[in-house]
Amino acid sequence: MLTEVLAFESPSLDLDITVVIELFIFVLLLLFLRKFVLQPYLRAYDARHILTEGAREDAQMLQEKAEEARSEYNAARQTAYNEAEGARKAALAAANAEAAEIVNQARANTQAAMDVKRAALEAELSEARGQMEREIDVISSQIAQKILV
Repeated sequence: MLTEVLAFESPSLDLDITVVIELFIFVLLLLFLRKFVLQPYLRAYDARHILTEGAREDAQMLQEKAEEARSEYNAARQTAYNEAEGARKAALAAANAEAAEIVNQARANTQAAMDVKRAALEAELSEARGQMEREIDVISSQIAQKILV
């Protein structure tokens, strides 16, 4: 009995029509899955990959455009700042020149007024000296008369 249990018989593999039918069903299933599952999946995968790469390229392009626009903005801002600074300096120089002109004109007017006053004072002084010399002569003659008398 032990020998009967231990004795193995190899299973027989018969090639009959069922193998052909199973192979035919396998090929049909493979073709069906390829056409209706695998190919649509691969098309969707490729489309998603193309969209993703396109979106990345678009994003990169937009970043480059943004950087270019930022550079243009900074250049325009710097140009406007330089122009404004130049205009400010020109206005300041013009204002300083005008102020200097006004101060010089005021000095000239003041000097002219002082010269007129000085001339008037010198005229009064010279008139006063002349009057004093006349009075000195009169007073000295009066003193001399009083001393001699």
